[in-house]
Amino acid sequence: MIVKFRDPLLAALSGLLLAAPFNYSSLFLLSWIGFIPLLFALREKNPVQGYLLGMVCGLALYGAGTSWVTHFVEQLWSPGLPVTLLIATLFWLYSAQLPALLVLAFLWLRQRSKVSDLLLFPLLTTLFFAHFPMLFQAQQGESQSAFLVALQAVSLTGVYGLDMLIALVNMLLFRWLFAAPSPWRDRIGLAVSALPLLWMGYGYLALSHWDKQMASWPQQRLGLVQKNLAPGESGHPQPGHTLAHPRALALSQQLAHSGARLVVWPEAGFDGYFARPSVATALHRAAADMEAAILLQGMETAGSRQFNSAALIGANGEETGRYQKIQRVAFGEYLPLLEAFPRTGSWVREQLGGFFNRVAAGKTPARFVVDGMTVVPLICYEALFPALVANAARGGDGAELLVVMSNNVWFGASRLPHQHLNASVLRAVENRRPLMHVINNGPSAVILPNGRRVLQTRYDEEAAYSVDVPLSQSTGETFFTRYGQGVLSALYLLLGVIVLRAIPGVRMRRPALT
Repeated sequence: MIVKFRDPLLAALSGLLLAAPFNYSSLFLLSWIGFIPLLFALREKNPVQGYLLGMVCGLALYGAGTSWVTHFVEQLWSPGLPVTLLIATLFWLYSAQLPALLVLAFLWLRQRSKVSDLLLFPLLTTLFFAHFPMLFQAQQGESQSAFLVALQAVSLTGVYGLDMLIALVNMLLFRWLFAAPSPWRDRIGLAVSALPLLWMGYGYLALSHWDKQMASWPQQRLGLVQKNLAPGESGHPQPGHTLAHPRALALSQQLAHSGARLVVWPEAGFDGYFARPSVATALHRAAADMEAAILLQGMETAGSRQFNSAALIGANGEETGRYQKIQRVAFGEYLPLLEAFPRTGSWVREQLGGFFNRVAAGKTPARFVVDGMTVVPLICYEALFPALVANAARGGDGAELLVVMSNNVWFGASRLPHQHLNASVLRAVENRRPLMHVINNGPSAVILPNGRRVLQTRYDEEAAYSVDVPLSQSTGETFFTRYGQGVLSALYLLLGVIVLRAIPGVRMRRPALT
């Protein structure tokens, strides 16, 4: 079993095909064939050789899909080109372990079990993308945010079902192109092919159903403020404004005048509200004057701890609730592993400079009641975590609105802000809730329960938008909202059974990828 020169090229091609839809959602179909070159390269390879080819695939995937990491490092430290490239390369090498270890596990298990590749590869792909520890989590299904028919069934399975389906179609096409004599003689393959057909058929019917349902729902006018602050500008009043009367408030007053009952500000470090009573008092008075609620974010100090918090100021001029962010950003809000080593951790915090805040984790989700609807706030990159969002949405009533408040300024005019938005689209469909994605610098968006976007703003501009959002009191919880953790638990249980079958047995010879 020799690794031919073409095999690394095929592995790299897979990485590029898989990265393209993350960068440009209109290329979503490439995800459904992206693994095929890698699977072809893995024929007759042992696990070690597969690991190396997986590394090549991963370097291409994350080098192309997360090229924004170089801009991020420059904005953070400005260490110069050589150090920036070194840090980015280390990041890509670490990220490449995901497909590398995925391939290693796949080849090892298929050599020692009788489980079909049509089950084993999709199962491992789903679990590795779901739980491999990454700085910025990304699921394969999030590359499908523009493929609305394919999204609808994630309300049953979450993004995990879509991940499995993408991997299954890749393996099925590979099987028919290179491993099976003919698709028409492949009874197992033909039987399995019913799954993607059923998935898409359900998606077509559900998309039409939700379009019709939402057309009859009552609408609530909502407003969002898209600030356009550069790194280091957050927390400081813009020219002509003060902390007590920031630019965002002036824009909010315009939105309230147009009928918006709730105005959402992005995550942009507006700490004055939490730190200065005079600022809080001024904003309370302003909300009462314009008779509209304001949802804003800032850093809150409680005792000796600091929280990344959101606060709702009601239309009556009183604060009605706070939310402390649960899912922190590694290296931005806490230091993985280094918390146990204070001296080393202090040095790393100094190097991270203005980006780093030592932030404590909140404990529970929050719900704010605004003019007959329930608002569920999410801060920063919490929208990247399906289980967290489902947990936040669980137990609520129908007229519920998910709100993501974030700040992508550290990544500049890269693809990261768009990748973040793609994840929010999946969270809206998984929980069948309208979602407001409100971002400093943009793009911001308002997403309907079936994934359609009624508004998407342009990047790198300050603006205020009002939009009429359909809200219903009778939508209820989706299967994924209620039992989302059970979906993953079932997949891990299935994997456990496969591993137990593989460990005690003697190595069994298998044909090349069937």
